[in-house]
Amino acid sequence: MERISVGERSAVLAYTDRMIDGALFAEKLLPEVRAGLADSRGFIPPLAAVPLHVVDERHRMNVFAQLFSGSVILFADGRIYGYPIADLPQRTPEESSAEISVKGPRDGFIEELPVNLTLVRRRLRTPDLKVEQHKIGSESQTKIALLYMASIAPPGLVKEARHRLKKITAKVISGSGQWEEMIADRSNSLFPLIDYTGRPDYVVRSLIAGRVAFLMEGVPLGYLAPINLYNLLKSAEDNHNSFYYVTLERILRLFGFVTTLALPGFWVALSAFNVDQFPFPLLSTIVMSRSGLPMSTTMEMFFMLGMFELFREAGLRLPQAVGQTVAVVGGIIVGDAAIRAGLTSPTMLVVSAITNISSFTLVNQTLLGSVSLMRIGVVLASSFLGMFGFFVSMFAILFYLASLSSFGVPYLSPIAPIKWRDFWFAFLRFPAKYLHNPLGPRPKSK
Repeated sequence: MERISVGERSAVLAYTDRMIDGALFAEKLLPEVRAGLADSRGFIPPLAAVPLHVVDERHRMNVFAQLFSGSVILFADGRIYGYPIADLPQRTPEESSAEISVKGPRDGFIEELPVNLTLVRRRLRTPDLKVEQHKIGSESQTKIALLYMASIAPPGLVKEARHRLKKITAKVISGSGQWEEMIADRSNSLFPLIDYTGRPDYVVRSLIAGRVAFLMEGVPLGYLAPINLYNLLKSAEDNHNSFYYVTLERILRLFGFVTTLALPGFWVALSAFNVDQFPFPLLSTIVMSRSGLPMSTTMEMFFMLGMFELFREAGLRLPQAVGQTVAVVGGIIVGDAAIRAGLTSPTMLVVSAITNISSFTLVNQTLLGSVSLMRIGVVLASSFLGMFGFFVSMFAILFYLASLSSFGVPYLSPIAPIKWRDFWFAFLRFPAKYLHNPLGPRPKSK
């Protein structure tokens, strides 16, 4: 705080150090305050000052919110004014580290909400784009923006999004994961019910498809709703490549999703219970490779999956340039050493490596974590009941997915319930002239 006196008049300036523009404060605000105090007609506030009326606790919290947002609070002549001269540290938009761009734009979201809104607005220069500002967290006063296209987004979806933002009662929003749990249909869902992206072009693509987007202060991501399972298998780069290449990539992602989820349990069920299903040459190879191993097939599978998960976690903590290399090459090297040491068999290493590499095709990392957990359940069921346990666990996962919804949209739509018009658009990418709202719910009729 700083007190300024001119004659018999005085004023008090309150501000947060390192959050205001020091040059603007010293060269513009202070001279204007002194001139206002020296005026014979009474105190004249600076031109950019905004009067703050403090009547109750809510108004007092507004004063504190402005103070900690980079404004100078001026107390003079029995009144309170706010003078916005914030100079907050921020970084420039750069390529998202989670979504590598090959042909698409390389500007990504940062932690500043106004900058993120600008990145979206420069791509949608239309008054049809609506932005609603909200604050969540009674103590943190975290700013969050709700974006939607007024002529496309269903009114019920927008109303539901507003309702879920208003019902958040937490005092402090400490992370995006906490906010996701509060706004999702189920806070304890094993699968993500809200999609995220670090690229503004994908947010724009989702907005014109009828979805709503959330941009939160302090988080370099945009959140999208509603979603289904097939949205999570799509990439922001899909819109910048040819339709036949994107179609192939989507089929590979779907294959990778099924493989990384089901292959370990399927292999355990076959090799531990239903060995009669193997061709004789393959069976003899498996028997010879397992000769002298100290662990059962189930324990061997858990050992190899655990090792690959350790390498994946280590890869996330290492610099990006070497992280993926360590996760893949390191796992293969250690696996080869485990074979030489007699801890695992070559066939088990191949199955584990295919499972791990297939997981790299998943775009959404939250989905990857969910699949890793579900995979453990499939392996356990297969180790106790064989192929019967494998199919029971897979059907249980399918029924669970069918029970989920995101903002009222079924998680397995357009397959369950079936919508023939949208069925092929869930998996394939057609030429641009045939596209009709491929990402979200059907636009409202005009």
